[in-house]
Amino acid sequence: MFFFIVRRMLVAIPILFASSFLLFFLVTISGDPLADLRQSTNPNVDQLIAARRQRLNLDQGFFERYFDWLTGILRGDFGQNLEGQDVSALLGQAVTTTFRLVLLATFLSILLGVLVGIISAVRQYSVIDYTSTFAAFLFYSLPVFWLAVLLKEFGAIRFNDFLEAPGFSPVGVVILSVLPAIFAFGLAHGSSKRRWLVAGLTGVVFAVLFTLLDATDWMLNPGLSPIVVAVLAALVGVGATTVFAPIENRRVLAAGLVTALVGVVGSLVFSSWIEDPSWTQLLLLVVFSLATGAVVGAVVGGEIDRRAAISAGMWTTIGVGLIVVFDQFISAWEPGRTIATIGPQSPNLTGPFWERMIDYAGHQILPSLSLALIGFATFMRFTRSSMLETLKSDYVRTAKAKGLPATQVIMRHAFRTALIPVMTVVTISVATIIEGAVITERVFAWQGMGSLFIDGLNDVDPYPVMGFVLVTSIVIIFMNAIADIMYAYLDPRIRR
Repeated sequence: MFFFIVRRMLVAIPILFASSFLLFFLVTISGDPLADLRQSTNPNVDQLIAARRQRLNLDQGFFERYFDWLTGILRGDFGQNLEGQDVSALLGQAVTTTFRLVLLATFLSILLGVLVGIISAVRQYSVIDYTSTFAAFLFYSLPVFWLAVLLKEFGAIRFNDFLEAPGFSPVGVVILSVLPAIFAFGLAHGSSKRRWLVAGLTGVVFAVLFTLLDATDWMLNPGLSPIVVAVLAALVGVGATTVFAPIENRRVLAAGLVTALVGVVGSLVFSSWIEDPSWTQLLLLVVFSLATGAVVGAVVGGEIDRRAAISAGMWTTIGVGLIVVFDQFISAWEPGRTIATIGPQSPNLTGPFWERMIDYAGHQILPSLSLALIGFATFMRFTRSSMLETLKSDYVRTAKAKGLPATQVIMRHAFRTALIPVMTVVTISVATIIEGAVITERVFAWQGMGSLFIDGLNDVDPYPVMGFVLVTSIVIIFMNAIADIMYAYLDPRIRR
């Protein structure tokens, strides 16, 4: 596997050089960077033109300019823009802003698309299948700028009005209870009577939940009690067990529950770190939690079930950690206009760690969601079609005939094979998300790579445009290499 990764990375190097040469040629012939000065009435225009020609190396031939630019890139120098500013500094700040947007959007689109695609395939021709398919086609057909404007109106302006005085009317409680009931009806299997019973119970549970939240003013002072955290942690432990082993397997179930208990106790012991942490402390807690889950699984699992127990323990620690983080996040939230529509963060932002995270999330949720919904459609459709084909395979039918639980058949047997075609669209999806980010940044006034690219095109400024194109090319080539590596991991035959 190691030599396969090395070979794949070495192949990416000449591709990157070839793409940079072609793109540099296209950028240099796209316009005249001296056009604005040629039309200027400034008495010193000749000196300004000479200075810009020297700054942009316009007196050199194409190959000399490309070689100087390429050697500068290897030294970390991306050249200067028309105003004489260092493109490396501008690009570094823009890449940080844009990748913060793109990475979250990519993660959300893959997570939601794959999850909904699996459910849609398993419950083919159900209410969930028809609804998710309709939503996928709808989001795929929407222009990203129009979707972003809709999210600003309904996801920020009107939602912030609700957050300033949160509360649920009886009609709102009914609507918010019917939606999960419809989801439960489509997700349940069995007779029609059983499905209606599941939907009714789900609707009643959510109606009671929203009524209690409204009666106790939970929205004004949100947070999870230790008992709620413990119950949710136990449910995560049981859920992790069902993925990797039958629920009747006591060793794996014990590993999940013990890990959940250790996670809850650990959150109380390290409460001082969690309440106002640094990134280093959070990273140490993540490493320690994963190691604890692996150790508990190895000790409790025994010889036969050790691997499944370790997997259940580690995924349980991840779930419990997310619950604890969510508790700290909502506890630091204060009612008000939380969802922002302009910029990546509030200016001169200070305060405790979780308050800063709330501000970052409030600024990032809408632009990331607008990009994620576009990518969601692609991943959902590919996952659904791939899962439907895999579920009809002989080895999947054999696994069912052997009596394996449905969750193991789907996640451990069908999903791994179905994921191979899905990896093919990862590279295309990332390119689409970066393309959408150029537009989304303009809608939400983010000063990232999109603004740098558009301003460079408007001003016929070659080096900022080339910096954007080069970074995008590196990301796409890197994602291609990651996709090939994932192919080899999912199907060992590809390594040979």
